[in-house]
Amino acid sequence: MKIKKKKKILPSQGSFSWTEGNEMHTIMPGEAPSEAQLEEMTREYQRQIRNSPLFEMMIKEYGKEKAEELLKECRMKLER
Repeated sequence: MKIKKKKKILPSQGSFSWTEGNEMHTIMPGEAPSEAQLEEMTREYQRQIRNSPLFEMMIKEYGKEKAEELLKECRMKLER
């Protein structure tokens, strides 16, 4: 039997964000970001994770190489 996690709503100005499972979703007003902007957001997101205690935990649990592979999966993507 699979148990569904409850959605966690994160308040912010002008946008609506929530987490579901291992994903975070955001609805924001305005124009969609370009591919270049998505790549820049991805690099910044990965940089923040790399400089956090979470990444150290990933290295301890999976080793440096696997932690880097997992970090590459942390990407910004646009769904319309």
